[in-house]
Amino acid sequence: MTKSKEDIKKAIREAVRAVTGIEGLEDTDSLVDRDLGIAPVNFLYIFDILEKDLQIAVCEVLETITYQVMTIESLATAISHIKTESLTVSM
Repeated sequence: MTKSKEDIKKAIREAVRAVTGIEGLEDTDSLVDRDLGIAPVNFLYIFDILEKDLQIAVCEVLETITYQVMTIESLATAISHIKTESLTVSM
C-alpha cells in the first residue's frame, strides 16, 4: 500500500516527536535548523523509525539530495519519489 505525501509528512512529524519531543512542526520547518536543536545522531533514530513505518530505504534521500531536503515538505517529496521508484523497479 502506497502512502500519500500527507501520510509521509505525518510519519516524519511523528518520528521527530518520538525521538526529540518536538511537536507542532510546519511543512517549511528545517529539521537541521539550529533553533530546533536536533542533534545529528537523532537522525539515525528518526530515519530508522521512518524506514520501519514506510518500509523503504529512507536514507537513500541523503545519497542524492543536499541538506535543503530537510524540511518536512521537501523530505516528504523526496521520500515519495523513492517509494515510486522502488515500486516501479520491483514490478
